[in-house]
Amino acid sequence: MFAAAVRAPLLHARSIAVALLVCAPLYPGDLATAFAQSAACRRNGGSAENWHEQNDGDLVRWRAHWSGTGCSIDIRSTGEIRFNDDFTDISSIARGGWLEITAMRNGLTRRLAMRSDGGRLSRVWSVNGREMPWDDAARDWLADLLIELDRHTAAGVEYRYPKLFAQGGVAGVIDETEKMESDYAQGVYLRKLIDRAKLTDDEFERVVSVVTRDMNSDYEMARILMSVAAKASLNDDSMRRAYLRGVERMSSDYERSRVLQVVVARSSNAPEVGSAAIKAAGSFHSDYERSRVLLAAIGNKVLDAGDVIPILETVTKSSSDYEKARVMLAVAERWKLTGDARKAYLRAADTIRSDYENRRVLSALVNQ
Repeated sequence: MFAAAVRAPLLHARSIAVALLVCAPLYPGDLATAFAQSAACRRNGGSAENWHEQNDGDLVRWRAHWSGTGCSIDIRSTGEIRFNDDFTDISSIARGGWLEITAMRNGLTRRLAMRSDGGRLSRVWSVNGREMPWDDAARDWLADLLIELDRHTAAGVEYRYPKLFAQGGVAGVIDETEKMESDYAQGVYLRKLIDRAKLTDDEFERVVSVVTRDMNSDYEMARILMSVAAKASLNDDSMRRAYLRGVERMSSDYERSRVLQVVVARSSNAPEVGSAAIKAAGSFHSDYERSRVLLAAIGNKVLDAGDVIPILETVTKSSSDYEKARVMLAVAERWKLTGDARKAYLRAADTIRSDYENRRVLSALVNQ
Protein backbone atom coordinates (compact mmCIF):
# COMPACT_ATOMS: atom_id res chain seq x y z
CA MET A 1 0.00 0.00 0.00
CA PHE A 2 1.08 3.59 -0.54
CA ALA A 3 1.98 5.81 2.34
CA ALA A 4 -0.95 7.01 4.37
CA ALA A 5 -0.52 10.59 3.27
CA VAL A 6 -1.00 9.48 -0.34
CA ARG A 7 -3.52 6.69 -0.09
CA ALA A 8 -5.70 7.65 2.85
CA PRO A 9 -9.08 8.79 1.54
CA LEU A 10 -10.25 12.26 2.26
CA LEU A 11 -12.98 12.49 4.86
CA HIS A 12 -15.01 15.56 4.06
CA ALA A 13 -17.25 17.26 6.58
CA ARG A 14 -20.37 15.47 5.49
CA SER A 15 -18.99 11.95 6.02
CA ILE A 16 -17.17 12.62 9.28
CA ALA A 17 -20.16 14.59 10.50
CA VAL A 18 -22.41 11.59 10.49
CA ALA A 19 -19.76 9.18 11.67
CA LEU A 20 -18.22 10.79 14.71
CA LEU A 21 -21.69 11.21 16.09
CA VAL A 22 -21.80 7.60 17.08
CA CYS A 23 -19.53 7.26 20.08
CA ALA A 24 -19.77 8.66 23.57
CA PRO A 25 -17.68 6.11 25.50
CA LEU A 26 -18.71 5.48 29.08
CA TYR A 27 -16.00 5.99 31.70
CA PRO A 28 -17.17 4.17 34.81
CA GLY A 29 -15.20 4.41 38.03
CA ASP A 30 -11.49 5.14 38.01
CA LEU A 31 -10.29 7.49 35.25
CA ALA A 32 -7.10 5.42 35.04
CA THR A 33 -9.10 2.59 33.44
CA ALA A 34 -11.62 4.79 31.66
CA PHE A 35 -9.79 5.02 28.35
CA ALA A 36 -10.08 1.33 27.57
CA GLN A 37 -13.87 1.26 27.84
CA SER A 38 -16.42 2.71 25.42
CA ALA A 39 -20.08 2.52 24.54
CA ALA A 40 -21.86 3.91 21.52
CA CYS A 41 -24.12 6.90 21.94
CA ARG A 42 -27.23 5.81 20.08
CA ARG A 43 -29.85 8.26 18.97
CA ASN A 44 -32.93 6.50 20.41
CA GLY A 45 -35.17 9.30 19.24
CA GLY A 46 -32.73 12.06 20.24
CA SER A 47 -31.88 15.16 18.25
CA ALA A 48 -29.42 15.41 15.37
CA GLU A 49 -27.81 18.29 13.49
CA ASN A 50 -25.30 18.25 10.67
CA TRP A 51 -24.18 21.12 8.45
CA HIS A 52 -21.08 22.23 6.63
CA GLU A 53 -19.83 25.04 4.43
CA GLN A 54 -17.53 24.65 1.43
CA ASN A 55 -15.67 27.09 -0.78
CA ASP A 56 -14.69 25.88 -4.28
CA GLY A 57 -15.08 22.31 -3.08
CA ASP A 58 -12.82 22.77 -0.05
CA LEU A 59 -14.22 22.50 3.44
CA VAL A 60 -14.45 25.80 5.27
CA ARG A 61 -16.15 24.68 8.46
CA TRP A 62 -18.43 21.99 9.76
CA ARG A 63 -20.49 21.27 12.85
CA ALA A 64 -22.48 18.24 13.96
CA HIS A 65 -24.46 17.54 17.11
CA TRP A 66 -26.17 14.33 18.10
CA SER A 67 -27.84 13.18 21.30
CA GLY A 68 -29.45 10.07 22.70
CA THR A 69 -30.52 8.72 26.05
CA GLY A 70 -28.01 10.04 28.60
CA CYS A 71 -25.43 11.05 26.01
CA SER A 72 -24.53 13.65 23.41
CA ILE A 73 -21.77 14.32 20.90
CA ASP A 74 -20.70 17.67 19.51
CA ILE A 75 -18.14 17.86 16.69
CA ARG A 76 -16.65 20.93 15.05
CA SER A 77 -13.94 20.97 12.42
CA THR A 78 -12.27 22.73 9.52
CA GLY A 79 -10.08 21.22 6.86
CA GLU A 80 -9.79 17.71 5.45
CA ILE A 81 -8.99 14.64 7.51
CA ARG A 82 -6.71 11.73 6.50
CA PHE A 83 -6.46 8.31 8.16
CA ASN A 84 -3.56 5.95 8.64
CA ASP A 85 -3.35 2.77 6.55
CA ASP A 86 -5.11 0.45 8.99
CA PHE A 87 -7.86 2.96 9.80
CA THR A 88 -7.07 3.13 13.49
CA ASP A 89 -5.98 6.75 13.76
CA ILE A 90 -6.11 10.17 12.12
CA SER A 91 -2.77 10.77 10.42
CA SER A 92 -3.21 14.38 9.31
CA ILE A 93 -5.47 17.39 9.11
CA ALA A 94 -5.15 20.02 6.39
CA ARG A 95 -2.74 22.82 7.29
CA GLY A 96 -4.44 25.27 9.61
CA GLY A 97 -7.34 22.87 10.18
CA TRP A 98 -8.64 21.44 13.42
CA LEU A 99 -11.08 18.92 14.83
CA GLU A 100 -12.78 19.02 18.23
CA ILE A 101 -14.98 16.30 19.71
CA THR A 102 -16.97 16.77 22.91
CA ALA A 103 -18.63 13.64 24.24
CA MET A 104 -20.90 13.63 27.28
CA ARG A 105 -22.34 10.52 28.84
CA ASN A 106 -23.66 9.76 32.33
CA GLY A 107 -22.15 12.93 33.81
CA LEU A 108 -18.73 12.51 32.19
CA THR A 109 -17.43 14.98 29.63
CA ARG A 110 -14.58 14.04 27.34
CA ARG A 111 -12.89 16.28 24.82
CA LEU A 112 -10.41 15.58 22.06
CA ALA A 113 -8.90 18.56 20.26
CA MET A 114 -6.66 17.97 17.24
CA ARG A 115 -4.89 20.69 15.29
CA SER A 116 -2.49 20.92 12.40
CA ASP A 117 0.42 23.18 13.26
CA GLY A 118 3.42 23.47 10.96
CA GLY A 119 2.86 20.00 9.53
CA ARG A 120 2.54 18.45 13.00
CA LEU A 121 -0.68 17.09 14.47
CA SER A 122 -1.25 18.09 18.09
CA ARG A 123 -3.75 16.40 20.40
CA VAL A 124 -5.26 17.57 23.68
CA TRP A 125 -7.31 14.90 25.45
CA SER A 126 -9.25 15.55 28.65
CA VAL A 127 -11.87 13.94 30.87
CA ASN A 128 -14.10 16.19 32.98
CA GLY A 129 -11.74 19.08 32.32
CA ARG A 130 -8.66 17.18 33.48
CA GLU A 131 -6.00 16.86 30.77
CA MET A 132 -4.83 13.30 30.33
CA PRO A 133 -1.87 11.78 28.46
CA TRP A 134 -2.44 10.55 24.93
CA ASP A 135 -1.36 7.00 25.70
CA ASP A 136 -2.14 3.49 24.42
CA ALA A 137 -5.51 3.41 26.17
CA ALA A 138 -6.51 6.70 24.55
CA ARG A 139 -5.37 5.44 21.16
CA ASP A 140 -7.45 2.31 21.65
CA TRP A 141 -10.46 4.51 22.39
CA LEU A 142 -10.00 6.42 19.15
CA ALA A 143 -9.49 3.20 17.18
CA ASP A 144 -12.80 1.88 18.54
CA LEU A 145 -14.44 5.17 17.65
CA LEU A 146 -13.20 4.89 14.08
CA ILE A 147 -14.86 1.47 13.76
CA GLU A 148 -18.11 3.08 14.86
CA LEU A 149 -17.44 5.90 12.41
CA ASP A 150 -17.10 3.40 9.58
CA ARG A 151 -20.22 1.55 10.65
CA HIS A 152 -22.17 4.76 10.24
CA THR A 153 -20.54 6.28 7.15
CA ALA A 154 -18.44 3.59 5.41
CA ALA A 155 -15.57 6.10 5.54
CA GLY A 156 -13.12 3.24 6.04
CA VAL A 157 -14.52 0.82 3.49
CA GLU A 158 -11.42 0.85 1.28
CA TYR A 159 -9.37 -0.21 4.31
CA ARG A 160 -11.71 -2.54 6.16
CA TYR A 161 -13.49 -4.34 3.32
CA PRO A 162 -10.37 -6.09 1.93
CA LYS A 163 -9.37 -7.26 5.39
CA LEU A 164 -12.86 -8.46 6.27
CA PHE A 165 -13.12 -10.38 3.01
CA ALA A 166 -9.64 -11.88 3.35
CA GLN A 167 -10.38 -13.05 6.88
CA GLY A 168 -13.97 -14.23 6.57
CA GLY A 169 -14.99 -14.23 2.91
CA VAL A 170 -18.54 -13.34 1.93
CA ALA A 171 -19.92 -14.39 5.32
CA GLY A 172 -17.39 -12.21 7.14
CA VAL A 173 -18.43 -9.07 5.25
CA ILE A 174 -22.14 -9.77 5.77
CA ASP A 175 -21.50 -10.41 9.48
CA GLU A 176 -19.92 -6.96 9.76
CA THR A 177 -22.80 -5.24 7.96
CA GLU A 178 -25.19 -6.69 10.53
CA LYS A 179 -23.39 -4.58 13.14
CA MET A 180 -24.00 -1.36 11.19
CA GLU A 181 -26.74 1.02 12.25
CA SER A 182 -26.53 3.17 9.14
CA ASP A 183 -28.44 2.05 6.06
CA TYR A 184 -25.98 3.98 3.94
CA ALA A 185 -22.88 2.28 5.37
CA GLN A 186 -24.51 -1.13 5.17
CA GLY A 187 -25.40 -0.46 1.55
CA VAL A 188 -21.87 0.61 0.60
CA TYR A 189 -20.38 -2.60 1.95
CA LEU A 190 -23.03 -4.91 0.49
CA ARG A 191 -22.88 -3.32 -2.97
CA LYS A 192 -19.09 -3.64 -2.96
CA LEU A 193 -19.46 -7.29 -1.96
CA ILE A 194 -21.95 -7.97 -4.76
CA ASP A 195 -19.77 -6.18 -7.31
CA ARG A 196 -16.48 -7.83 -6.35
CA ALA A 197 -17.34 -11.34 -5.17
CA LYS A 198 -19.10 -14.30 -6.75
CA LEU A 199 -22.02 -15.10 -4.46
CA THR A 200 -24.03 -18.31 -4.32
CA ASP A 201 -27.84 -18.28 -4.27
CA ASP A 202 -27.74 -18.87 -0.51
CA GLU A 203 -25.40 -15.91 -0.04
CA PHE A 204 -27.57 -13.67 -2.21
CA GLU A 205 -30.56 -14.75 -0.16
CA ARG A 206 -28.75 -13.83 3.05
CA VAL A 207 -27.92 -10.38 1.68
CA VAL A 208 -31.58 -9.83 0.79
CA SER A 209 -32.72 -11.09 4.20
CA VAL A 210 -30.32 -8.74 6.00
CA VAL A 211 -31.46 -5.62 4.18
CA THR A 212 -35.12 -6.64 4.45
CA ARG A 213 -34.75 -7.01 8.21
CA ASP A 214 -32.40 -4.11 8.99
CA MET A 215 -32.89 -1.30 6.49
CA ASN A 216 -35.43 1.47 6.93
CA SER A 217 -34.48 3.46 3.83
CA ASP A 218 -36.40 2.41 0.73
CA TYR A 219 -33.75 4.12 -1.38
CA GLU A 220 -30.86 2.13 0.08
CA MET A 221 -32.85 -1.09 0.01
CA ALA A 222 -33.72 -0.53 -3.64
CA ARG A 223 -30.06 -0.02 -4.53
CA ILE A 224 -29.15 -3.37 -2.97
CA LEU A 225 -32.06 -5.23 -4.54
CA MET A 226 -31.21 -3.84 -7.97
CA SER A 227 -27.59 -4.90 -7.52
CA VAL A 228 -28.75 -8.38 -6.58
CA ALA A 229 -31.10 -8.57 -9.58
CA ALA A 230 -28.23 -7.63 -11.87
CA LYS A 231 -26.12 -10.58 -10.63
CA ALA A 232 -28.45 -13.27 -9.25
CA SER A 233 -30.70 -15.48 -11.39
CA LEU A 234 -33.70 -15.31 -9.01
CA ASN A 235 -34.69 -18.72 -10.39
CA ASP A 236 -34.34 -20.42 -7.01
CA ASP A 237 -37.77 -20.47 -5.31
CA SER A 238 -36.47 -19.60 -1.84
CA MET A 239 -34.30 -16.80 -3.20
CA ARG A 240 -37.15 -15.40 -5.26
CA ARG A 241 -39.55 -15.40 -2.28
CA ALA A 242 -36.98 -13.62 -0.11
CA TYR A 243 -36.40 -11.07 -2.84
CA LEU A 244 -40.09 -10.30 -3.31
CA ARG A 245 -40.53 -10.01 0.47
CA GLY A 246 -37.91 -7.29 0.33
CA VAL A 247 -39.82 -5.49 -2.43
CA GLU A 248 -43.07 -5.76 -0.49
CA ARG A 249 -41.46 -4.29 2.64
CA MET A 250 -40.71 -1.01 0.87
CA SER A 251 -43.41 1.64 1.17
CA SER A 252 -42.33 3.78 -1.79
CA ASP A 253 -43.97 2.79 -5.07
CA TYR A 254 -41.23 4.67 -6.87
CA GLU A 255 -38.46 2.56 -5.31
CA ARG A 256 -40.43 -0.67 -5.70
CA SER A 257 -41.02 0.20 -9.33
CA ARG A 258 -37.30 0.81 -9.91
CA VAL A 259 -36.48 -2.62 -8.51
CA LEU A 260 -39.18 -4.51 -10.39
CA GLN A 261 -38.29 -2.82 -13.67
CA VAL A 262 -34.80 -4.27 -13.35
CA VAL A 263 -36.25 -7.71 -12.58
CA VAL A 264 -38.73 -7.87 -15.45
CA ALA A 265 -36.37 -6.29 -17.98
CA ARG A 266 -33.59 -8.86 -17.47
CA SER A 267 -33.58 -11.16 -20.47
CA SER A 268 -31.98 -14.01 -18.50
CA ASN A 269 -34.82 -14.32 -16.02
CA ALA A 270 -37.10 -17.34 -16.29
CA PRO A 271 -40.78 -16.60 -17.08
CA GLU A 272 -41.85 -17.35 -13.50
CA VAL A 273 -39.56 -14.57 -12.25
CA GLY A 274 -41.13 -12.01 -14.56
CA SER A 275 -44.62 -13.24 -13.72
CA ALA A 276 -43.99 -12.89 -9.97
CA ALA A 277 -42.64 -9.36 -10.44
CA ILE A 278 -45.62 -8.40 -12.61
CA LYS A 279 -48.05 -9.61 -9.96
CA ALA A 280 -46.12 -7.71 -7.27
CA ALA A 281 -46.82 -4.48 -9.19
CA GLY A 282 -50.51 -5.08 -8.58
CA SER A 283 -50.10 -3.90 -4.96
CA PHE A 284 -48.88 -0.43 -5.97
CA HIS A 285 -50.88 2.66 -5.09
CA SER A 286 -49.41 4.58 -8.02
CA ASP A 287 -50.91 3.74 -11.41
CA TYR A 288 -47.98 5.43 -13.11
CA GLU A 289 -45.34 3.31 -11.34
CA ARG A 290 -47.38 0.17 -12.03
CA SER A 291 -47.42 1.04 -15.71
CA ARG A 292 -43.66 1.52 -15.73
CA VAL A 293 -43.17 -2.04 -14.46
CA LEU A 294 -45.63 -3.51 -16.94
CA LEU A 295 -44.11 -1.64 -19.87
CA ALA A 296 -40.66 -2.90 -18.84
CA ALA A 297 -42.06 -6.42 -18.84
CA ILE A 298 -43.55 -5.96 -22.29
CA GLY A 299 -40.15 -4.86 -23.52
CA ASN A 300 -38.50 -8.07 -22.29
CA LYS A 301 -37.92 -10.16 -25.42
CA VAL A 302 -37.88 -13.40 -23.42
CA LEU A 303 -41.53 -13.07 -22.39
CA ASP A 304 -44.00 -14.46 -24.90
CA ALA A 305 -47.76 -14.29 -25.51
CA GLY A 306 -48.31 -16.70 -22.62
CA ASP A 307 -47.06 -14.04 -20.21
CA VAL A 308 -49.58 -11.48 -21.40
CA ILE A 309 -52.40 -12.60 -19.10
CA PRO A 310 -50.61 -11.59 -15.82
CA ILE A 311 -49.86 -8.20 -17.39
CA LEU A 312 -53.50 -7.66 -18.35
CA GLU A 313 -54.75 -8.85 -14.98
CA THR A 314 -52.37 -6.51 -13.18
CA VAL A 315 -53.21 -3.47 -15.30
CA THR A 316 -56.84 -3.71 -14.19
CA LYS A 317 -55.62 -2.77 -10.67
CA SER A 318 -55.09 0.76 -12.02
CA SER A 319 -57.84 3.32 -11.70
CA SER A 320 -56.45 5.56 -14.44
CA ASP A 321 -57.98 4.83 -17.84
CA TYR A 322 -55.01 6.51 -19.49
CA GLU A 323 -52.50 4.23 -17.73
CA LYS A 324 -54.57 1.16 -18.57
CA ALA A 325 -54.76 2.19 -22.20
CA ARG A 326 -51.07 2.86 -22.68
CA VAL A 327 -50.15 -0.55 -21.28
CA MET A 328 -52.80 -2.35 -23.32
CA LEU A 329 -51.78 -0.57 -26.51
CA ALA A 330 -48.21 -1.75 -25.90
CA VAL A 331 -49.49 -5.30 -25.42
CA ALA A 332 -51.47 -5.20 -28.67
CA GLU A 333 -48.46 -3.85 -30.53
CA ARG A 334 -46.11 -6.52 -29.13
CA TRP A 335 -48.21 -9.70 -29.38
CA LYS A 336 -50.85 -11.20 -31.66
CA LEU A 337 -53.61 -11.96 -29.18
CA THR A 338 -55.66 -15.13 -29.49
CA GLY A 339 -57.56 -17.50 -27.21
CA ASP A 340 -57.30 -16.78 -23.47
CA ALA A 341 -54.99 -13.82 -24.01
CA ARG A 342 -57.58 -12.16 -26.28
CA LYS A 343 -60.31 -12.79 -23.68
CA ALA A 344 -58.12 -11.27 -20.95
CA TYR A 345 -57.56 -8.21 -23.15
CA LEU A 346 -61.32 -7.76 -23.65
CA ARG A 347 -61.96 -8.14 -19.92
CA ALA A 348 -59.39 -5.46 -19.20
CA ALA A 349 -60.96 -3.20 -21.85
CA ASP A 350 -64.32 -3.53 -20.09
CA THR A 351 -62.82 -1.82 -17.01
CA ILE A 352 -62.01 1.35 -19.00
CA ARG A 353 -64.73 3.94 -18.45
CA SER A 354 -63.44 6.54 -20.89
CA ASP A 355 -65.05 6.09 -24.30
CA TYR A 356 -62.00 7.57 -25.96
CA GLU A 357 -59.49 5.24 -24.29
CA ASN A 358 -61.82 2.26 -24.71
CA ARG A 359 -62.09 2.85 -28.45
CA ARG A 360 -58.30 3.13 -28.72
CA VAL A 361 -57.59 -0.23 -27.10
CA LEU A 362 -60.37 -2.05 -28.97
CA SER A 363 -59.24 -0.57 -32.28
CA ALA A 364 -55.72 -1.81 -31.60
CA LEU A 365 -57.09 -5.33 -31.11
CA VAL A 366 -59.22 -5.21 -34.26
CA ASN A 367 -56.35 -3.84 -36.36
CA GLN A 368 -54.20 -6.83 -35.52
